[in-house]
Amino acid sequence: MPKHALMGAALVGVLASASAFAPAAVGTLGGSLARAGRRTAAATNVKMDLGVAQALVGIPVMYGLLSANEYVTHRYYQHNEIGKVEVYQTLRKMDKIPKLDGGGHIEHHAETYDDMSLKTDNPLWMASAPAQRMIGNKYRGTAFTWSVTRDMLLQCIPTVFPVYALMGWSIPETLAIWLPSMLLHGMIWNALHPDMHGLPEVPASDGIPSTWLSFLRGSPYFEFIRLNHVGHHVASGKANYNVCLPGVDYLVGTHMPMEEWKPLVREKEIKEVEGALAGNMM
Repeated sequence: MPKHALMGAALVGVLASASAFAPAAVGTLGGSLARAGRRTAAATNVKMDLGVAQALVGIPVMYGLLSANEYVTHRYYQHNEIGKVEVYQTLRKMDKIPKLDGGGHIEHHAETYDDMSLKTDNPLWMASAPAQRMIGNKYRGTAFTWSVTRDMLLQCIPTVFPVYALMGWSIPETLAIWLPSMLLHGMIWNALHPDMHGLPEVPASDGIPSTWLSFLRGSPYFEFIRLNHVGHHVASGKANYNVCLPGVDYLVGTHMPMEEWKPLVREKEIKEVEGALAGNMM
């Protein structure tokens, strides 16, 4: 048989063998791919389940951390209760730390009537030393300006990142829940606090815009936290330290319900308070 005929026969044999083997090979490969796909899908589902579980744990933990941060800042810095702590007093005597004066918050309380209006129309008050400290402060210490927002971010770092690291969160994952939470906190504060004292809206040039959540004014949530803060002022800053995130007050026993703070309203201001609360105190 000629050489080219032998080569042709061999080629035909190889093709025939290949055609017979192909279905089995394809079937084997298809089965492997299917099993790999199922394993990938299962791994993806597990990852998604872990992500959902992580978020369900992360959200209340973030609320707790921000509530604690708000409480400690308001009570111990703004109301200067840190001054009563023995360690602080010792360090101050040694000139190891600067004097903390609350950043004008104590003056804000002195300037506020129990109906939440301000004494800015009172010439005697405006001539006083505490009022003079507020000169140039358009929001009278009530708003989260950009500088205040920066300070709030910085003081959260020592608690937020270690706690979330212990929970197994990466830095990007922690940032993804922390920064939006801080933004929401600032939005609530600026929509609520300056407005309830009759002060102007906060524009983006000064801080987180107060108008972003202004539509919530009058809603059950805003009314709840507003009345809670009225109680803080009526109680002379001795209760209801949490403004936007009530939580820690309940845990440590400094929450004062309305039925307890209402009798503390100064007599000359009862009519104004009851008018401002529009029946919510009754």
